[in-house]
Amino acid sequence: MSEVQVGVPSRARSWFAAATITGTAVAAWAGYWWLAVPRHDICAAVLPASAGCRIADRVPTATLWTVIVAVLWSATVVLTFARPRGSRWPFVAGTTVLIIAALVGYRSVLYQS
Repeated sequence: MSEVQVGVPSRARSWFAAATITGTAVAAWAGYWWLAVPRHDICAAVLPASAGCRIADRVPTATLWTVIVAVLWSATVVLTFARPRGSRWPFVAGTTVLIIAALVGYRSVLYQS
């Protein structure tokens, strides 16, 4: 007996991959701005300061990391749709760099002094 293999078309895989990296970027941006936007006038004296506490340098740091993640997201989306002959390594490399940058950015905004 022969098995019939049903595959997902390449274009559908590309759209799913783009949706995945878009979700990663949006989650990173939401995290940065959740930390950076001041919501409290009085905060506990703990380090790192809790989210929403007034720290002067959190907004510029969140802005910087938003731009960095946006550039990496754009590059990864381009790599996803323009990959040569179905090779996955550009997408995997771009996604890995995007995730690492998102985590480093979150840590940078959180521990901004």
